[in-house]
Amino acid sequence: MKENFNTSQENTRLKEQLKQYFQYWPWFLLSIIICISLAYLKLRYSTYNYITEATILIKDDKNASLSEIAVFEDLGLTGSSLSKSQFENEIEILRSRRLLSSVVNNLKSNIHYYKEGNIKTSELYERSPFTLEILSKYGDKNRKETGSFLVKVLSDSEFEIQQMNSEISNTYSFGEPFDVSFGTIALVAKQNIKEPGNKVNFIVNISDAENAVNRLRNSIKIQSVSKNSSILKLSLTSPQIIRAEATINALVEAYNKDAIEDRNLVSKNTAEFIANRLNIITEELDSVESDKVDFKEKNKITDITAEGQLFLENSNEINKRQVFMATQIELLRSMVEYLRSSEPYTLLPANLGIENLTIVQAVEGYNELILRRQRLLRSSTDENPLVLEVSYQIDQLKENIEDNLDTAILSLIIEEKDLRKQQNNINGKISQIPSIAKSSRDIERQQTIKESLYLYLLQKREETAISLAVTAPKAKIVDSAYSSKNPVSPKPRIIYLSSIVLGLLIPFGIIFIKLLFDTKIHNRVDLEKEIPTLPILGEIPSIESKESDVIKDNDRSVLAEAFRILRTNLGYFIKSKQNGNVIFVTSTIKGEGKTFVAYNLAITLRSTGKSVLLIGADIRNPQIHRYIDKSEWTIGLSEYLFDSSVEIESITNKPEADSQDFDIILSGRIPPNPAELLMSDRFEKIIEEARSKYDYVIVDTAPTLLVTDTLLISQLADTTVYVCRAGYTDKKLLQYPKELFDEGKLKNIAFAINGIKITNFGYGSKYGYGYGYGQEKPSVLKRLKRALRIGKS
Repeated sequence: MKENFNTSQENTRLKEQLKQYFQYWPWFLLSIIICISLAYLKLRYSTYNYITEATILIKDDKNASLSEIAVFEDLGLTGSSLSKSQFENEIEILRSRRLLSSVVNNLKSNIHYYKEGNIKTSELYERSPFTLEILSKYGDKNRKETGSFLVKVLSDSEFEIQQMNSEISNTYSFGEPFDVSFGTIALVAKQNIKEPGNKVNFIVNISDAENAVNRLRNSIKIQSVSKNSSILKLSLTSPQIIRAEATINALVEAYNKDAIEDRNLVSKNTAEFIANRLNIITEELDSVESDKVDFKEKNKITDITAEGQLFLENSNEINKRQVFMATQIELLRSMVEYLRSSEPYTLLPANLGIENLTIVQAVEGYNELILRRQRLLRSSTDENPLVLEVSYQIDQLKENIEDNLDTAILSLIIEEKDLRKQQNNINGKISQIPSIAKSSRDIERQQTIKESLYLYLLQKREETAISLAVTAPKAKIVDSAYSSKNPVSPKPRIIYLSSIVLGLLIPFGIIFIKLLFDTKIHNRVDLEKEIPTLPILGEIPSIESKESDVIKDNDRSVLAEAFRILRTNLGYFIKSKQNGNVIFVTSTIKGEGKTFVAYNLAITLRSTGKSVLLIGADIRNPQIHRYIDKSEWTIGLSEYLFDSSVEIESITNKPEADSQDFDIILSGRIPPNPAELLMSDRFEKIIEEARSKYDYVIVDTAPTLLVTDTLLISQLADTTVYVCRAGYTDKKLLQYPKELFDEGKLKNIAFAINGIKITNFGYGSKYGYGYGYGQEKPSVLKRLKRALRIGKS
């Protein structure tokens, strides 16, 4: 049961907290409407950004079957697989300033066109009615191609141009050259240009190409699709979809073109080497064939004698091996000659058919280092540490290749000598063959060697030509650049949702801070929390400045109904205490409305047919005279207390209004010694006489905290109506009347709360006062003003 009770208390406290915020619901609604309106304006005039993406495949052995040159795999034209570091290198190449600079220059990405609007200036790309062409530049390198121009199209042939931050404007024809700060330019009109009139202005902005490259480098993103894939995703966020797609496609195209140029460098050098060797071999072959013809003509022979046929067949295999050895020696010597006579850091010919695998692999590694050094030199100098390191590796590898070539040649020469010994043995056996046949065989052997080498070089020349002709791009386009249909920023749903949240948080924060630092009472709940033991007679609503603060005859306003409830509760309170008819009305401090409550309470009590006397006992700060249109110097209580000759009848007044038929004793002149006057026997005498003559005696006394006047006469009261004011009385001050009651300084205290807002009546606006019967309901605008706390409602 105790847990249920605690839970119920927590729920009650939570409801009370929520009610404190719910009563300000118009502020929440207004804040949400304002925030949503601001969000709409932001979305209306914001520049929407879209993301453009493309995917490419960097080819390797695993996807070589996708290559256009896969049919030439037997010729060694397919690439090698990419390692992780090589793959990352390709990403850096894609992001290199060299490639991005070519993209910026090709697309003229440093030139932007804008259309001026009343509020928003929009960027144009293909929709621009003209394009800017830079015809020539000044020789001064310090002058950058930058500038902003305001262009006003006058007709389909003329325009007016003005440099930004300048008042000088000139008129030119489209296509007419004119000079600017960095050179000569011209505006070229498009075919779809229309005369927009004088209301539309265009802005042309030329930024520095280097800055444009930096912006593109920072905005473009390149990342791998997955760890085990060689597919790259290129993305670019931009408000211009067409420009972004063109930029990404141009970047991929520039990357492929650069890769093809790098790959063809080796093939071109190989082709040049083969062409030179073919020229030499052709001359040597022609010489051998000429010698053979001359030999046969001189000796008049057409065939070798049959006697040496058997021995010749036995030596055939040795001859084949000699031909192969001679070919290899010739190739190796040619390679040595080319290596020693070529310029430093020149690519070596590859795929010549050298049998020694060590030399072939060393040549491939040497060419890879040469290409790497050339790529580094494109963006750095010879003094770059990376370039020096690669150059050192190239020099070391070149020395190793020379040593390997010399070793291989020496090995082949030794093997060739051994073959010659074998051949000499066979020649000894065919010593009987005529010398003519031997000489003829020597000539034919030389011819065969030259023909073999000639045919071999012809084959390599064709292979090299094929590799040059069939140049597959290194990056295969998986998906060309495409853009998202929905903008990535700003996102309307998030903006509107954020505006709603912000619209709730702003008033919530303001109200929370207000409640956090608010130490005033606002309704009877606040009063009951501070002083739960003392009764509350009623709640008096706040009134607007235009409304009357005095109850009228047959008044059915909220104010009148509130005082009627106060009158009823006061009657029950007096009966329960068996008190007399003397009612003191007081407060803690000035400004809480005790005089206002006392005067209207007198009117309400008189409306029941009772006789009522209102006495102004606050002789330090009299206020009752304001309600009956009398001067504050009118004779009253202070004169009566001071002068024993003054009678009660001489100081008794009546209000001028017929509905306010009760007697009033004003405070009179402000005396120098109010406390002493109130302590005299004459004040007790006037109270006793009024008690016997009137049904109700209402005494408007001074505030208890500021002066001691009320405490001096408090024992004469039968009931004390203690007035506090909502939104004015501090909660800490409520402990003072409680102390006065506990100490017996004030008798039969009952509270009246003045100045309560309509929404704070009772235990919440739902159960507060309604409108009087027959009273016209306020308009929606008036109720909204009250809810927003406009005026004094």
